[in-house]
Amino acid sequence: MCLVYPNSYFVGMSNLGFQAVYHILNSLDYVVCERVFLPDAGDIREFDRTNTCLFSLESQRPLAEFDIIAFSISFEEDYLNILKIFDFAKIPFLSSERNKAKPLIMAGGVAVTLNPEPIADFFDLFAVGEGEEFIPEFLDAFRTAYHKARTKQGLLQALIAAAGVYIPSFYHISYQGNLIKEFKPANGSPEKIKSRKVKNLNAFPTPASNILTNETNFRNTYLLEVERGCGRGCRFCAAGFVYLPPRERGLQSLKDEVLEGMAATKKIGFVGAAVSEYSGLKPLCKTVIENAGELTLSSIRLDALDQDNLQLFKNGGYKTMTIAPEAGSERLRDVINKRISEKDIIMSTSLISKAGIQKLKLYFIIGLPTETIEDIETIVNLVLKIKTAMHGGLITVSINPFIPKPFTPFQWCGYEDMESLKNKMDIIKKGLKIEKGIKLSFLSLRQGYIQTLLSVGDRRVGKILLSAYAKGWKGALKNAAADADFYANRPRGFSEILPWDFIDTVIKKEYLLEEYERALKAQTTPPCNVGKCVRCGVCDI
Repeated sequence: MCLVYPNSYFVGMSNLGFQAVYHILNSLDYVVCERVFLPDAGDIREFDRTNTCLFSLESQRPLAEFDIIAFSISFEEDYLNILKIFDFAKIPFLSSERNKAKPLIMAGGVAVTLNPEPIADFFDLFAVGEGEEFIPEFLDAFRTAYHKARTKQGLLQALIAAAGVYIPSFYHISYQGNLIKEFKPANGSPEKIKSRKVKNLNAFPTPASNILTNETNFRNTYLLEVERGCGRGCRFCAAGFVYLPPRERGLQSLKDEVLEGMAATKKIGFVGAAVSEYSGLKPLCKTVIENAGELTLSSIRLDALDQDNLQLFKNGGYKTMTIAPEAGSERLRDVINKRISEKDIIMSTSLISKAGIQKLKLYFIIGLPTETIEDIETIVNLVLKIKTAMHGGLITVSINPFIPKPFTPFQWCGYEDMESLKNKMDIIKKGLKIEKGIKLSFLSLRQGYIQTLLSVGDRRVGKILLSAYAKGWKGALKNAAADADFYANRPRGFSEILPWDFIDTVIKKEYLLEEYERALKAQTTPPCNVGKCVRCGVCDI
């Protein structure tokens, strides 16, 4: 097998999920798994000059010679890189143009679990959901089928029964105008693809960095997954819904893993959707600190920032604290179900300052449902109040446009008009640009538009991707302006078939709609009560 990350080595090896899958595959005694990454700019020129096919990192085997090519895809922004890798490997873009059984080209990862349709025509099959149980089950089925099947069609037919497998060519889609009229399975395929989910994380080895390198975002850091999923229910957050229910790993096994990691490096990073929610966080952090280690966490909620935790983070080498108010006004934070008051934000900021941490990163979203200009103005006011509470230091304010995601209460929303978003950005710039000690960062509005197109588009978006690869995004969007706007800017009807409706994450669609309606009324919903509440449907199985 060849495991492909459609971005640079630096980005791919910063991804703990990619490293975990690589480790699982090579732990199987009948699998040899190697890696491929998107070549750097200088290497790309050399590939072109020498007409060399893209090859694996470990043995320099050409990509097309593997039995299985498996892409690990976390971000929609990397979709164009998939085509670049096919091109460098001299592999036809479309699955329909690849008739041989070898190599089988598949993809998994959170991006395709949410909505694989924009890239459906490029892959033979997708793995939907979490991989720990899926990987050995699928490969057992593949081994049995591979020795019997003489054609790719026969191989795919034999893999239909593998739970979590989605084979796009076995589904027929009809349209009524621009809307999906029918999404119909064929060849014995199931109507719904159930997203794979691990109930007991402790039954599987803890995903951890098996390869340490300077060439990542986390230089020589031993990354360790402590929990998976978040029950807070922020209505814009796909990870918060698709990974439900929240699950934790055992404290003692994590302590043992920390000590094992510290034999190789003193830098330890805890990873998860809601690390600060982990029940054993304090003793786990103490294990690192007591052994003279450095500490980093992938996410910290404001309401977890008490004096004890902050002192632990400071002792663990924290120099920069990151918090995400997301919205300026309390009303809008209620809309997105953030449930954090301005008083909480200022109090947490004061505690950060008292702990001696003098660098602060703030994350805000603009273009949220029901947002007004007054809400934008409160971002400026809140940042200024935070600056006062910090008593000096540096504050970096990151502003990102809202991007609707599948399987969230806001999946029916559209991306806001770019002229309106630009106006909102200008208000923030005007209010904060001259302030000393504040640095502003904005995601490109066009990048946000493209990400929305790739997040919520259907199978026809693949043609826009092919055009973007040939002409660049500017030319592709110019030629497909009306179609692209239909996917990106249009609010979706509650009764229409959504491109990802065939995926069963066990979350009730009715629940997501109820949450959307509560959002419009600025009504909050309490966090998950795992195993006791059945409102979303995940624990009702």
